[in-house]
Amino acid sequence: GVVYYDGQFNDSRMNLSIVLTASELGAVVANHVETLSLIKKDQKITGALVRDTLTGKSFEIKARCVVNATGPASDWLRKLDDPSTADLLKASSGAHIVLDRSFSAKDCGLLIPKTEDGRVLFLLPWLGHTLVGTTDNPAKVEADPKATDEDVKYILRQLKKYFAIEVTEKDILSRWSGLRPLVRTESGVSTAKLSREHFVDISPSGLLTIAGGKWTTYRKMAMDAVDEAVKAFSLPAKGPSRTETISLAGGAGFKNETEAQLEKEFGWDAGTAKYFNRSYGDRFEKVAEILRQGKHQKLVSHQPYVEAEVLYAIRFESARTSMDILARRLRLAFLDKKAALLALPKVNELLAEELGWNEAAKSLDKAQAVQSLG
Repeated sequence: GVVYYDGQFNDSRMNLSIVLTASELGAVVANHVETLSLIKKDQKITGALVRDTLTGKSFEIKARCVVNATGPASDWLRKLDDPSTADLLKASSGAHIVLDRSFSAKDCGLLIPKTEDGRVLFLLPWLGHTLVGTTDNPAKVEADPKATDEDVKYILRQLKKYFAIEVTEKDILSRWSGLRPLVRTESGVSTAKLSREHFVDISPSGLLTIAGGKWTTYRKMAMDAVDEAVKAFSLPAKGPSRTETISLAGGAGFKNETEAQLEKEFGWDAGTAKYFNRSYGDRFEKVAEILRQGKHQKLVSHQPYVEAEVLYAIRFESARTSMDILARRLRLAFLDKKAALLALPKVNELLAEELGWNEAAKSLDKAQAVQSLG
């Protein structure tokens, strides 16, 4: 046997913290916006035509440098620039299932280094549940990838070899899939063996692409992309990159001891206090202000999420839809689909009250969430 140590995180809140940090440092940030085309003058890119998917309105963004940092969609945007360009990436799907916390130990995971076809499988405690995955299959790039029935059957087959109790589809609380943007190498190589490294590319018309890579190297990726942009497009820079010393939003004042304070003030158990402290860090006081106004009801009885978090997400984290909140702020949709469906009516109602929706807007948001939750 081998014991080794690794890190884990709540990826949706990590992503959000990066966006909030950029905004607080002066970036202009917009979500629910899609690129329709790239604007060119004298065969050089000068901006992009984009559309607000919530209002349907289109507008232009002018820029001296356009950076393509779209992960698995990188080649799609590169082909907007030049339809004849060759693909740089090959997408791989990572499918996961989520089980009750009782299926994993509290503070350690299980690595199955060689499954029936040589792929690696992890079984880990994650956000109060058990996360099992992942598969590594070639995949098409799509906005909402799904874990296939074959992926799930594959994972369950591997678990049967190592568990004394049988794990069946009835035990699965949620199933989902993500896409890895892997750098292409020679033909015939499986996606499990393709590079996780990143690279920077600049097209003849000036589209700067940062592609490949992974979460653990995101600061290095950003530094390389911005350094190249500064050099290639003669952008004014105040100095060298500061990314190594910048704390993400919520991190500067984070303290483990805060959990005991939360238990005392709000009467929470240790697990709930830990969830709030780890999710919001030094930003929790803004959540607490809303909690103290009476918005402390749980969205579902067996999960830590409360009404105050929904209002906080709308007011301070740019949440605009029920799925923004259920999947990309609170993560409930990825942990327990049935619980997310139970929480949906209250989340939808709070959004409607806060944003002034009419009945048609409420119904549309709820229908879109039900469809996304599958």
